[in-house]
Amino acid sequence: MLLTPKEINFTEISKVKSLSPRNFAKIDIENSNKVPLSGFLDEDNPYDQGEEPGSFTYVPKSNVSFIRNSCIDSSNFSNQVIKEIFLNPKYEFDNSLFNEDVLLCKDANIGDSCLFLKENRKDYVLSSGVVRLNFRRPSFKYYCLAFLRDEYFLKQLDAKTPKGSTIRHAGSKFLDCFIPDIGEKEENLLPLMEALLKNISYSERVSYQRLCEANKAIELDFFQVDETYASPSVNSLVEHLRLDAGYYSKTVNNVQHSLEHYKNGVWSLHEAGFSMKRGTNLQKRDLGRSIQSDTFRKNYHLLVYPSDISDNGYILKETYLGARNSVSYMKSGDILFSAEGTVGKVFIICDESLKFVTNIHGLVISPDKKTNLNDSIILGQYLHYLRSIGYFDKVSVGGQGGSYAVNYWENFIFPKFGDDVKKRVAKLYHSGAILNPTQFSVEELGKAGVFELNKFRIECNEILKRILEDIKNNKAKDPAFYFNLD
Repeated sequence: MLLTPKEINFTEISKVKSLSPRNFAKIDIENSNKVPLSGFLDEDNPYDQGEEPGSFTYVPKSNVSFIRNSCIDSSNFSNQVIKEIFLNPKYEFDNSLFNEDVLLCKDANIGDSCLFLKENRKDYVLSSGVVRLNFRRPSFKYYCLAFLRDEYFLKQLDAKTPKGSTIRHAGSKFLDCFIPDIGEKEENLLPLMEALLKNISYSERVSYQRLCEANKAIELDFFQVDETYASPSVNSLVEHLRLDAGYYSKTVNNVQHSLEHYKNGVWSLHEAGFSMKRGTNLQKRDLGRSIQSDTFRKNYHLLVYPSDISDNGYILKETYLGARNSVSYMKSGDILFSAEGTVGKVFIICDESLKFVTNIHGLVISPDKKTNLNDSIILGQYLHYLRSIGYFDKVSVGGQGGSYAVNYWENFIFPKFGDDVKKRVAKLYHSGAILNPTQFSVEELGKAGVFELNKFRIECNEILKRILEDIKNNKAKDPAFYFNLD
């Protein structure tokens, strides 16, 4: 809870060196046994700060990656590979990052943190806006990371950080933010929290790798480069009734060329056995009285906004919807497509275990009874591939991320993929693997598809949230209690 005091004395002002009321706000929890983050860090060297190599060192591709603030965000537990940039290896950098380092942003997106997962055969340079935390004990890193991402820590840091500048700078104020100390019960929970955090982080990375493999399989089977690209003719403008330049870009042209020359031919959604509808309207006239919550509540419905689908294939955030009227869940084989704002994000439902509803900004592409799951997966993955190459950025209309609503799908065609590529992509997305949240195994995660990894990530995250709430409320329980949560 954030509390702004009515009065502050001169001594406090001198210490904080600020006149902003927010910088004196108090955030408190039921657990009174708490210490500053610095209490968990190496006394002599609590953190290492990155450097700024300069844009002149940027290159299109190399074995040296630059980890900037943008590679770390509050929605992901791991660093985002797709946001890395590359540096010229001929320059000397401090390449001291190690796998499973804990990184924290102190500038710009302050407070965002992650478990750094290192790619093989790469060196890394850390931005000056990011620090690597050095812990007194290895097991502290996972406990602290869990609380670094918790509202209790983030509100403290936000209150301590000066406002009023375009880019905010927290300095070393994160060291003074409190987290619950480790007592006997918390000590017993450390192995479980480590397993949960590793499972979540590595699930994100494996999911990204699976999607890359699926995209590569589709590209090798489908894509043909059109070497004869030319500007559109007047007749083409009249035929398509589109004047936006993106629609006639080389990206769109190459996709169209590949469709025209695809070995197995093409078909429409209807011909392939799919129908389409918009997601649920969350307005009162449709749902009746409703309420939304960021935390799990019994008898509430899982609500997934299309914008909360990661480009790496998993659901970034779960929202819970309580509604008076009944809601329509997405079913096995359904494809959720983000049609507005962030066009082209895709999630495919592969069984009935994950029941959720989406909103009106999402399109639900549903198969008929004769269409099998592999057909849904290959279609959904093809849509993801189109987004990855920037296709939907070019064909969408309007501002704020664009729109690719129902009426634009009338002329949409896609390849009649053969069984071999369908099976290969389907296995990458849905393997049926069963994972245990209380144990961490890279080998077991490697057996899972994107869909299983997403469910596993949600399960682990929910257990972790309950543990954190119990610790904050001084109600921490033995690990066995959290093993079989409903």
